[in-house]
Amino acid sequence: MKNSIILLAGCYLLLFAACGTGSEPLQRILFLGHPYQWHADGKRIDYRVEATDRNQFDKLWLGGDLCAKATAELSTLQYLDSLLDLGSPSVHWSLGNHDIQFGHLDWIKAATGRPNFYQSWEDGYTLLVLNTNIFTWYNASPADSLCTEMANQIRMIQAVCDTISQSSHLVILHHQCLLTDELSGGETDLARVFNYYQPDFKVLCTPDTATFTAVIYPALQRVQQRGVQVVLVGGDMGMRAKKFEYQTPDGIWFLGAGINNSVPDDFRPEYITNFEPDQVLLFKYSQGQLSWQFEDLNTISKIKGPSR
Repeated sequence: MKNSIILLAGCYLLLFAACGTGSEPLQRILFLGHPYQWHADGKRIDYRVEATDRNQFDKLWLGGDLCAKATAELSTLQYLDSLLDLGSPSVHWSLGNHDIQFGHLDWIKAATGRPNFYQSWEDGYTLLVLNTNIFTWYNASPADSLCTEMANQIRMIQAVCDTISQSSHLVILHHQCLLTDELSGGETDLARVFNYYQPDFKVLCTPDTATFTAVIYPALQRVQQRGVQVVLVGGDMGMRAKKFEYQTPDGIWFLGAGINNSVPDDFRPEYITNFEPDQVLLFKYSQGQLSWQFEDLNTISKIKGPSR
């Protein structure tokens, strides 16, 4: 038994030493944002996603809003689990507002086997999966329990940013828009890109100045300055724009892609302004290099949908 323990410890050290050395196998990753199916009683994901062969990809990143009423009934979450294998170590889900609006975070945790925000080592890079639903805005008065959760998420983010060293990239998976006009220099009208744009999320209950820009972004800058590429990938898109790509002067990438064209022709609320082909993001990671491209959802699905 003692020899086995020593052998396992030696293997662990070898694996750790190999981190970030360029020995990692190719990872093909699919990112889906806002993929719920319109007018399906809130219980279905887009039918083109249902008809997509998961075997094309090694990993699946979910940007939230999988179903319009994801946790209204346990059967909806069970359906999502049967389709997406939510508990797989290759599947990561950043929760959207539609995913949690009926509560039941315990159902989600039971399906995924993970907390609602966490970090993960992904064979060469570090993945942070955030719950941006617990960020709030200036005039809100959150409960003490939410303040504790906000503080815990910030501690996790700061701990990763302070200690990351072996990773080639820090990838942050989130739902709501985190880029701000202040960070983008007003180059893009963010209100016309993301389904919902909040000028700057408050990420702690106190002080009032504890915003994403003031608290989290400086930590990301320090990571970028140490030579670890920071990439944020958001999923709350599809109604106003189908894809988004922006690099800050610091070199940090903000990406997003979204799905929404299952909305019927006879139902077009004013807040839906974009009917171009729905987009997904396809990532490849190998030997310390992460690349991505936007792709029409119709090209990876066995079923073709509307491209208005």
